[in-house]
Amino acid sequence: MVLYHLSTTYQLLYCIAHRLSRHPDEEAGLFMVEYIWPETQRDKLLQKLQKTGWFSFVRLIPENQFKLRRGNALTESSTPEEIQSVIRSVCICMEKWLHLDLSSFSKIYIGSDQWSFGIYCLANRIPHVYIEDASGMLSQRKRYMQITKEINLTNYVISEFLHGAGTSEYETARLCDMRNFVEGFTDEKAENFSIYDALKYEIPGRVPEILAFYGATPVTVTKRLPVCIYMTQFLKTMAVKDLDVQEQITTLLVDYFASDCKLVIKPHPKDIWLNYRRIFPGAEILPCRLNAELLPFVFSHPVQRVLTASSTSVGGMAPFAGEVYAFTTEIETGYERLHAYYVAAFLLLKLATSEDTPLALTLSEVQQTQLYHFLKILHVPIQARGLPVYVTGNPALQEADFQKNILLLVGDSGEESLTSLPFTTCLPPDKSIIWAHAEVCPEEGSLLTETSYNLYLVIEKKQLHGPLPVFCTKRVLRYSKAVLSIEAKIFSKTEKESRTAL
Repeated sequence: MVLYHLSTTYQLLYCIAHRLSRHPDEEAGLFMVEYIWPETQRDKLLQKLQKTGWFSFVRLIPENQFKLRRGNALTESSTPEEIQSVIRSVCICMEKWLHLDLSSFSKIYIGSDQWSFGIYCLANRIPHVYIEDASGMLSQRKRYMQITKEINLTNYVISEFLHGAGTSEYETARLCDMRNFVEGFTDEKAENFSIYDALKYEIPGRVPEILAFYGATPVTVTKRLPVCIYMTQFLKTMAVKDLDVQEQITTLLVDYFASDCKLVIKPHPKDIWLNYRRIFPGAEILPCRLNAELLPFVFSHPVQRVLTASSTSVGGMAPFAGEVYAFTTEIETGYERLHAYYVAAFLLLKLATSEDTPLALTLSEVQQTQLYHFLKILHVPIQARGLPVYVTGNPALQEADFQKNILLLVGDSGEESLTSLPFTTCLPPDKSIIWAHAEVCPEEGSLLTETSYNLYLVIEKKQLHGPLPVFCTKRVLRYSKAVLSIEAKIFSKTEKESRTAL
């Protein structure tokens, strides 16, 4: 018999797929942290899981009871003695609850080893197989530990003390989806296992019963309009725990990256506060309980686009979507800069179109993920041997910066006028400047604030074949209830000279 331990809905599906595909002829037991489901739904869902027959027994670990008995909460300044005292208390609680000889199991699989059973196994040096907590998350330990810290500081402190979360010497292997590792990451104990591959190629005959357990119903996708699935997140794991901020991030991303699509919202299982039917009238809202990893088996055919701020489940969507737009966690605090990067990409598109040539970009002090996603969605041609453009977010420009053929400065928000450019006497006389001024104008009911951005495209005109990219345009941000206005004009020679004389 094998034993699984888990704490998240991702790990539950992962363990179901692993048990049915890798241990089909062996009995299996299952421990789950009680917080996996809301208290009002636990009994019903537990009975439903037991009735499937996938596991010989299923037990919920009473973490809340253990929390009351383990002693004082820990902090990052807790002493080793204080940490060890809490670990001993946790182990005593587990021993009284366990009533099992762990040596009788042929293998023990542990997901989320920062909870009581994982602490018990780490503290007692019990060999086990570690299970990552999201597709490819083994390669993002720093991010995972930050999420752990946000959810439960005591568990975080203990995990670091015992060297858990994919770093313990007592882990005989680490189950993970290696296809979604961060580039360059390797782990000699990594053992590849993908939910998608298991369901698609190893146990396709079991897919209907798995979908039935999750209450998943088929979704027919028409080819008349491209479909974009937006994957939401659990507010508690985000950097800014504010519902208004979460709504602003969500609406901005949909406005910029899914305005031409039929919108489908996939809420995180614990994302229960935002009313997506109010925010996105007409969008299709999928059930919270439906794991994102099951979407490829629910939709009639692959969708055009998957979009998220920084959901940890997005990694499993690659085989199912034509395009995946996922941001790093910086989007959670830097979402207001989306406007500036959209304008930057739009300006570069105008330049590439005017010159009828791809661009070769060099980036410095900009949010690369935001910029590259806009370049992709706007179909800006990028090639290594294209027209060289230096893009920077640093206004403290040096004389050498102006020697580059084309320079794009992505400025901060502000109210600068044409005669208050962030350039001094460094600007050579043979350079022309395109000054792009963008304004965000919120409408009634919008959560956005009125703000403006300035971008400067410095060009050696003799290097160009076409006209300078001058334009005036507006973009309606429907769900954010705002309008983005952009005006790009030539900074005249007279204005340059008056500025230089200051």
